Amino acid sequence: MSKCVICGNQDFRREEVEEIFHIDDHYVLVEHIPATVCVQCGEKTFTAETTEGIRKMLRERRPPSRSVAMDVFAY
Repeated sequence: MSKCVICGNQDFRREEVEEIFHIDDHYVLVEHIPATVCVQCGEKTFTAETTEGIRKMLRERRPPSRSVAMDVFAY
């Protein structure tokens, strides 16, 4: 059985998540990513196949399915 690399918990759930990536000086949001999520701390993990699919999608420079405005804060 696998353990969460952050908290050591062994309970997970399958979920579709979203992540923001910083690619060549701009940010992109990828939605509906299949992930395994720790029920205790929320750490998301992806299969190697999913990670490779995201990498290919972002490097191919396909047109996005939609665009959204994003607020930016400096700390």
